Amino acid sequence: MFRMMRRLRRDERGQAMVLGVVVMLVLAVTIMTSVGIGQGVYEKIKLQDAADAQAYSLAVKEARAYNFLAYTNRAMIVHYSAMLTLMSYVSHAVYLDRTIGVAAKYLQYIPGIGAVFAAVSAAIKAWKVTVETVTRLLIPVITALNIALWLAQEAMLTGTLFDLYTTKGHGDVISKTDPRADVTEDMDSGQSFNNASVSSLFGNPSDINYSNAKNFLHVLDDGPFSSSPTMGVDPTGMLTRGKLVTGNKLSDPNMAKYRLLMGNLANGVRRPWTAEGEGPILIGRRWEFRLCVGIGELRIRKTADSQIKSFDENFENNRKDQLFASDDIRIEVRPTCFLFGWSDVFRLRFRAAADNRGGFHQEYGSNKTDDHHPWLGITPFVTSDTSFVSPRQNHFGYPCNLIVLGKDMGAERSGNKPVYELENLKNNAFMEGNGDGKYNTAENNDEGIRESYLDMTWEYVGGKQDGYAADFRQRTGGMMAMAVGRAIYHRPNAWKEEPNFFNPLWTARLAPVQTHWDADHLKWLVPAWEDSEWLIQGINY
Repeated sequence: MFRMMRRLRRDERGQAMVLGVVVMLVLAVTIMTSVGIGQGVYEKIKLQDAADAQAYSLAVKEARAYNFLAYTNRAMIVHYSAMLTLMSYVSHAVYLDRTIGVAAKYLQYIPGIGAVFAAVSAAIKAWKVTVETVTRLLIPVITALNIALWLAQEAMLTGTLFDLYTTKGHGDVISKTDPRADVTEDMDSGQSFNNASVSSLFGNPSDINYSNAKNFLHVLDDGPFSSSPTMGVDPTGMLTRGKLVTGNKLSDPNMAKYRLLMGNLANGVRRPWTAEGEGPILIGRRWEFRLCVGIGELRIRKTADSQIKSFDENFENNRKDQLFASDDIRIEVRPTCFLFGWSDVFRLRFRAAADNRGGFHQEYGSNKTDDHHPWLGITPFVTSDTSFVSPRQNHFGYPCNLIVLGKDMGAERSGNKPVYELENLKNNAFMEGNGDGKYNTAENNDEGIRESYLDMTWEYVGGKQDGYAADFRQRTGGMMAMAVGRAIYHRPNAWKEEPNFFNPLWTARLAPVQTHWDADHLKWLVPAWEDSEWLIQGINY
């Protein structure tokens, strides 16, 4: 018996097994820790990719909406130019009829060549009737097209606003990029354009989606101010712009700005023939004839003009803005041929106009005939009013959208746990109390951290007792990613051009997360933001 016990006590076989078990345990924990860390890094990359993809996707939608506004505004300008050209044909046809047509009417009785003048007179009258008939038909049609373009602009704004404001409108970019990604509470408005009244539609200013939508609209001239707490009952400004198609006053600055801006743009793209006329003597829109006989000089000038004009409210029962075209003849004389100034002898005006009161032909001074050519005037359109106050801080007025995503990593989960979380080691705490006590501080004890206390779960992400950390885990599930997308206006090689809705040069980019538009949200998401605000104030980009 004693001999056997001595032999067992001296026997060294099996000691490597004990060391192997300890080493294998350490190796297994190391491997599982590495796998857990790698899995966390992978999940974080996927989540950040989803946030970047969503932010860029929404910025693309914003840029496309602005480019659509630019294309439709340019189409409206083309339509106004076409209507001015039609009115130019009307005034020129009246001029031909009242001059060459009248002359041909009497010259047709000349024997031998009278048939030629009769044909000329008939052709001019037919041309006048054709031009007037076509103009009466086309101007209302083109005006209706412009109204349709304006309604399309409003539909584009409303659709993009829906995509920005409601999480359901964001599409499936997030789910396709990272199926496990979740939209945080700050972005999950869930409101619908179909289920909410206009007055209550935008009733949650604290929502990130609300901020994104207001940010998209603040670039609009009639949109909400970026500093205003709410977007109001008319967020896109459609009701304000709609006054252009109803009774309104030219003195109203909100209406006058549309007339002046669009009128100047339309006048700026007129063809030379429409704007000032050109052509051969007698039948052209602009020409000049001079005759010097020594004792004096005779000059006959033919001038032309076509433009959109805005008149004073008291002008002839408030004609407001109108399509105007004229072909005028002026006969002047002066003593000698070079020394003295010109004196008018005779003026003859051939003018046509289209306005909200029915239009007219004006001939021989103040006489007006042929009341027709109605025109509603400048139709509503969307224009921009970008901010250049503190451009760096306001990033040049460009709209941006903030995207915040979370992922359930088990921080608040009950029930099944992720594969790589060794929760049993944390619960058993089998090594607790075996350390040297170096890390058993009051701060660690308050946070629930014990020396040799192994915890590979996400349950204490951000700290155990801290209220912010608990709120963070509740909202995000343990992991968070955020990104900012921005629509910018950029003409290649020319950054100084002011952003506008007339050139389709809007594009999308990801932007730094440090953006002032959502400072309140960022202060909660990133506590260091508020702590360092004093440092970055004034250079916030």
